[in-house]
Amino acid sequence: MSAAEFAYQVSERADHLEVRGVSRRDVEEALALIGKVRVLQADHVAATRADLLRTLMAGTVTLTPPAALAQAQRLAGHRDALLASPIFTHETLRELRADAKTSSTRTWLTRRRENREIFTVTHNGRTLIPAFQFDETGRPRPELQPVLAALADAGISGWALWTWLTTPTALLSGEVPEALARRSPARVLRAAQRFAAASAA
Repeated sequence: MSAAEFAYQVSERADHLEVRGVSRRDVEEALALIGKVRVLQADHVAATRADLLRTLMAGTVTLTPPAALAQAQRLAGHRDALLASPIFTHETLRELRADAKTSSTRTWLTRRRENREIFTVTHNGRTLIPAFQFDETGRPRPELQPVLAALADAGISGWALWTWLTTPTALLSGEVPEALARRSPARVLRAAQRFAAASAA
């Protein structure tokens, strides 16, 4: 059927509407259908009200404060930089250390981590081991161990620990802690203790 076959005219009278071109039965069916549609619309609104509210709020209100968004962007950029720096996996550390099996490297690494001689970071389900912690033979750098212990005692671990050790700090006149520790370990340890105290406060 074409739309022309359903042509009708509606006229508004003083106390009623007059519809020409349709039968009484057509009008009754149309009114019944409108009732069903309204019920369906009400059910749909009830079922989707929470989603609708979230959509409207997201469209008119910034749910994340600009300062928090900027901080998150800086953090993401910094983490990308850390991930681009030299990193060991269990396998590459095994190769450096010339261990017979990766399982041996894992066991050795777990013990060193428990003794706070090194730290690791988990990223996308993988254990990453920042390479600066080791000497050329794959042994933990001894001058870093007191620094790691001081920071770990204050609850500083993972990304935060990695960040502090590899970022220039005013506590060391703009020097990078892990690099300065090679020639001035006592100074870096004092800076780490001051940083740890400030973080715990």
